[in-house]
Amino acid sequence: MHAEDLLERAAHYVSGEMPAPERESFEVVLEFHEELRAHVAGLQETVAGLAAAAPVAPPLGLKARLLAAVAALPAPTEPEALLVTDPDGLVLWLNPAFTAMCGYSLAELKGRKPGHLLQGPATEAAAVQRIRESLQARRDCRETLINYHKNGTRYRAEVRITPVLADGGDPLWFVAKERKIPETALAG
Repeated sequence: MHAEDLLERAAHYVSGEMPAPERESFEVVLEFHEELRAHVAGLQETVAGLAAAAPVAPPLGLKARLLAAVAALPAPTEPEALLVTDPDGLVLWLNPAFTAMCGYSLAELKGRKPGHLLQGPATEAAAVQRIRESLQARRDCRETLINYHKNGTRYRAEVRITPVLADGGDPLWFVAKERKIPETALAG
């Protein structure tokens, strides 16, 4: 595929040079791309070995600052529903949180466009059009949609989609992160 692009991205990821939004999308790609995940693990091992070879004394107070930072972290929340599609919008991978949210398994969605199954009568057509336009323009997008669970019940979801682009600007994947929003005003 775009092996050179991916190897370069892996190096940026391991070195910490990758910007946070791109890093988040890359981490989702790592969950489904076994070969890339193995390559990143090898790079991380190499970096860890180099760091261990040249030990550095930690600055005074580091332990206390780290413990304070960990204590200040927010309580764990429900895991985000994650979905990865190919450039044509066909499902390649999803996580268990996605299945829990919508009821569809990877076997049921793989190779299909998720919107065809998840959207229904109460889904706002203008929001779907904005998503379509953003994806065609290879831009990030965020929308709130009414989607439908496999059992027919509807739910409100915040959907964030990020394109993972090759160096030439062509999409490699689209990464969607979704979370349910409290179901106020979903009566009927």
